[in-house]
Amino acid sequence: MGDIFVFSFNILTDCYGNEKSEYSFEKRSKLFNEHFLKYNPDLIGFQEAMPHQKKWLEDNLHDFQTVGCGRGKDYLDESCVIAYRKSRFDLITLDTFWLSPTPDVPGSRYLTDQSECPRICTSAMFLDKECGRLFRHYNTHLDHIGDEAKNKGMALILDRAASDYKKMPVPIIITGDFNSEPDSDVYKMTVGFKKCGEPLKDVSPEHGDTYHDFYPERKGKKIDFIFTNIACDRTRSIILHDNENGLYLSDHYPVGAHLIL
Repeated sequence: MGDIFVFSFNILTDCYGNEKSEYSFEKRSKLFNEHFLKYNPDLIGFQEAMPHQKKWLEDNLHDFQTVGCGRGKDYLDESCVIAYRKSRFDLITLDTFWLSPTPDVPGSRYLTDQSECPRICTSAMFLDKECGRLFRHYNTHLDHIGDEAKNKGMALILDRAASDYKKMPVPIIITGDFNSEPDSDVYKMTVGFKKCGEPLKDVSPEHGDTYHDFYPERKGKKIDFIFTNIACDRTRSIILHDNENGLYLSDHYPVGAHLIL
């Protein structure tokens, strides 16, 4: 039996002026070792990683392999990379698809009710070397503007997961910043989804907002989740509020869950 500590973590993209701000990734990344890696994650779905942030993850998460590409037509821009512990997992398959009518066309998107940002999902199948079991991990970041685009994007991910399951029936994990709260259509279509074996369930922490925008004293939003049909010890699910003198890891709190293969 394998116990896997999975995280979903929007690290906040370093662009649009953020790279020069008091919340720049250069400043926040210095907190990663003491305030994130100390929790000993095994599998991490990162969102909003620009190319230089992805390189930082590759260079500094020494026990991990980082996979995935950017969402642009040139495979640059923000990515939804997956970092996995090299000593624990073997990567079996890897795929990136765009949330659009043409998922295999880089940079494509829905043309109505969506921001100008393309959206992607990184999909990987892993072998857990400790227990010999396979599973798939889907990591995504849904649109922040249009509800229709969010719903279509999530439906596409679930359809792809169902198609993958038909080819090889292994359990799945979906991590991400869904820009959708628990009363949304996105959440409702995902929880209880039954086309990948056992129904999907939300195993991220039940209480507490995950998006705080560096103002934790204000009302935030719960938009980051971990969905899976793998058994979970819910008592060990966690939201990381770690900070150093008021500087947080990101404008999102990382969320983690212990899964039991």
